[in-house]
Amino acid sequence: MGPAIAPQFPISIASLSLGRARHHDLAEKIHAASAAGFQGIELYYEDIELHAKKSSDGSFEENILKSAQAFKDLCDECNLKVLVLQPFTNYDGLLDPAEHAQQIDKIKLWFKIANVVGTDLILVTSNFFSEGTTGDDDQIVEDLLEIVELGEKENPPVRIAYEAISWGARKNTWQQTWKIVKKANRPNLGLCLDTFHIVARTWADVTRESGVRPNANKALAADLKECAAEVPLDKVFLVQLSDAERLHKPLDAGHEWYSSDYPPDMIWSRNARVFPYEADRNSYFPIEKIVRSWVNDWGYRGWMSYELYHRDLYDPSPSVPQDFAERGMKSWHTMVQRLELDKIGSEAR
Repeated sequence: MGPAIAPQFPISIASLSLGRARHHDLAEKIHAASAAGFQGIELYYEDIELHAKKSSDGSFEENILKSAQAFKDLCDECNLKVLVLQPFTNYDGLLDPAEHAQQIDKIKLWFKIANVVGTDLILVTSNFFSEGTTGDDDQIVEDLLEIVELGEKENPPVRIAYEAISWGARKNTWQQTWKIVKKANRPNLGLCLDTFHIVARTWADVTRESGVRPNANKALAADLKECAAEVPLDKVFLVQLSDAERLHKPLDAGHEWYSSDYPPDMIWSRNARVFPYEADRNSYFPIEKIVRSWVNDWGYRGWMSYELYHRDLYDPSPSVPQDFAERGMKSWHTMVQRLELDKIGSEAR
């Protein structure tokens, strides 16, 4: 890893945020992240899956682990730490035992991948399917405990970061996922906090003309105060940062992106996340307010990681990985300067 500009907050970026795998290979993206000054990278499963499918030799498991090793070798070459393997989706609350068993088989492979790439962390998102699932807390706790206990047996043990996605069918706020994590009460189960999902549930509303909810600032302030009071710092395993475009018109049936098959927040997220401070790209989230609260009021110290999806990441232009990496680092430098993160000591509040 290179030198940190804010030593208490090493900075990472998700591999998908440097170009989608079908258009941009691992080497391009990893070299771009390193050249821009990132110290870590989130491994998006798609990147090694598509790489593995290009090989006709051996079993899929053999090829996916070879692909994971290639990813690890590139990261070592570029002095990048692999922060997390993500996203393990649509697992919690499944009602069909066969579907549940398939997901258990999958997580066992993910444990092997995590070991190869040198991370002890897997991100599990809340289920976004309502059909065939339950929101029963006891069932979801049981589901998470099953993979947590499997992770505890790994060498080294694997931690699980549970994330509430804003369009989750059953769990879509950090309060709901924290309730599950607290009830499960295992040291290797914690939270992922993502600014997009927090803001989308408390402050922003992509279906409104203004893009903002009524009483948005009051609601966000209360949410941040609650988080600082309720969640122990050691139960936050991953912090992800992104902003989003304020759209020119509401994302409703009259919008060109609209689809009745997908929730508006999901469409918005997949098409229009941007880096903080990109006013030229219509960024408008109160990211500074969130990070300031986390760092000053709550006392968070540790990795920050940019994770954004955007329609331009599908652009096959070879300049995409470098463009996004440089934009991300420009955003990070601005955040460090504005919040004086480089002057903050190691002592948590």
